[in-house]
Amino acid sequence: MDETVIPPRAAPRGRPRRSAEATRDLRARVLAAAQALFAQGGYEGVSMRNVAKAASCSAPALYRLFPHKRALLRNIWDDVLGELDRDLAAAAAGRARALDRLGALGRGYVRFWVEHPDHFRALFLIEDRLAEPGERYFVDTSENLPRMVARFEEAAKAASAAGELTGDPREIIELLFCGLHGVASGVIGMPEYPWGPPDLLAGRMVDALLAGLAP
Repeated sequence: MDETVIPPRAAPRGRPRRSAEATRDLRARVLAAAQALFAQGGYEGVSMRNVAKAASCSAPALYRLFPHKRALLRNIWDDVLGELDRDLAAAAAGRARALDRLGALGRGYVRFWVEHPDHFRALFLIEDRLAEPGERYFVDTSENLPRMVARFEEAAKAASAAGELTGDPREIIELLFCGLHGVASGVIGMPEYPWGPPDLLAGRMVDALLAGLAP
C-alpha cells in the first residue's frame, strides 16, 4: 500500500512569541522608562519613539503593549496606586482603633509619595486629558483607586460610629487627602526649602484635622 509522506510544517516566519515572563519584564521596563521621561520632560515632551529607545525595545514591540502614549500613562497611574495601596495596608495592619488607623494611613500616604517623587509627578502633575470619543478619565476606570480610598473611608466610618469624629466620612477623608496632598506637594515640589521631617509633618496634619472634627 502506497503511503503518502506528509512533509513537516514549515516554521512560521517572524520572531517567536515572547514568553509571559518576558512580556511582563518588557512591560515593567517600558513603564519605568516612560515614567522617568515624563518626570524629566513632561507628558507633551515625550514621544513613543523616546520611550522605545529608553526601554531598549523596538517601536513595534512597544505598540503591541501600549497602542498610544495615554495608555502608557494609564498603566503607570494604576500600577502606582496599586503599589500605594499595598504600602497603606501594611501601615495600618494591626491597629485596632480607627483613629490610629487613620493616622497610620495618613503618614503612610505622605511617606509613599516622598519616597517616590516621580510617582507623584506622574499622577498629579500630568493632566489626564480625554483624546478620543468614548474615552474615560483614569479616576473612573482605575481598579486600585477605589480600594485605596476605601481604606481611609472604612477607618473614618468606624471612628464616626465610635463617636470619635463628626461629619460625613466621605468629607472627612477628602479633607485628609487635601491636607496630606499639600504636605507631599510642598516637600516634593520645593525640595530646596528646609522642611521638617515629612513623617512628622504628615502626623501633625492628620492630628490637626482630626482634632477639628472631634465632637
